[in-house]
Amino acid sequence: MDPTTLAGAVMWVWGVGFLGFVIYRLKVRRRHIGSAAAGTVFDIVQEDKRKAIEIVVADKAAARDFEHGEDDKDP
Repeated sequence: MDPTTLAGAVMWVWGVGFLGFVIYRLKVRRRHIGSAAAGTVFDIVQEDKRKAIEIVVADKAAARDFEHGEDDKDP
């Protein structure tokens, strides 16, 4: 096998692998926004909408709090 053909084949394999890795990382990173983006959106939102967002977030956090989830029920 000619060395230039082997080098070309290695470059193609490396390039395809790198492209696959980049596509994989882009898919993985798009699952959630970063803290900087969340802070920016939070600062843009008006005050009344901000309070509504805080209420919704608090309700979601309370729904997932297993230690204090049954405090509302009478024994």
